[in-house]
Amino acid sequence: MACVQRVRTSQETQLLPNQVLSEQQSLVVMKKLLAIAVSGITYLRGLFPEKAYGNKYVEDQKVMILREERSCPGASQIVQNIQCTDVLSIWTCFFFFFQIYTDPEKPQKVTEFYQFRIQYSAKGGQMEFESNNNKVSTMSCGNTKKASILLVRKLYTLMQNLGPLPDNVCLNMKLAYYDDGNKHEYAQDHHSFNSTNLV
Repeated sequence: MACVQRVRTSQETQLLPNQVLSEQQSLVVMKKLLAIAVSGITYLRGLFPEKAYGNKYVEDQKVMILREERSCPGASQIVQNIQCTDVLSIWTCFFFFFQIYTDPEKPQKVTEFYQFRIQYSAKGGQMEFESNNNKVSTMSCGNTKKASILLVRKLYTLMQNLGPLPDNVCLNMKLAYYDDGNKHEYAQDHHSFNSTNLV
């Protein structure tokens, strides 16, 4: 009897460490959890074609992660915005807003919104996730694999209750941070595309 061992390619590597031992690792883990969440939303909502994603694993849970793809400028911009969160790590609390809307003339009329609040303290990083269809969910980075698997499951459950999006959608992403108790907007990007043309 023959036995075949599956070898994972470089795109299919483990995404998170087993344990967070330093503040720097905490920052990296929070950024990766944000990437898992935003990528999961865009994948499950069918916003980008399959080629805009790479396979990663958290334990045995496969997750699709957005990657920079020249033929998908919207996907590349999301990846760059998530990378911008490195700059925000000097503040103890920041927000990443991700909104989907259908009328480019009325971006305030949001079809779906997702808000991620990331906070750092002496106890480590913590992420709160909220959407227009879901109450706030909190995850700490103490047990990274458990937090990420719970995040993926919550996203799958949430997406099962949503109807299909129209063919033409727009994305709005914002980064904001708190400094001295005041909220400041760091960056904002708007992207419009016809999702049927991307596949």
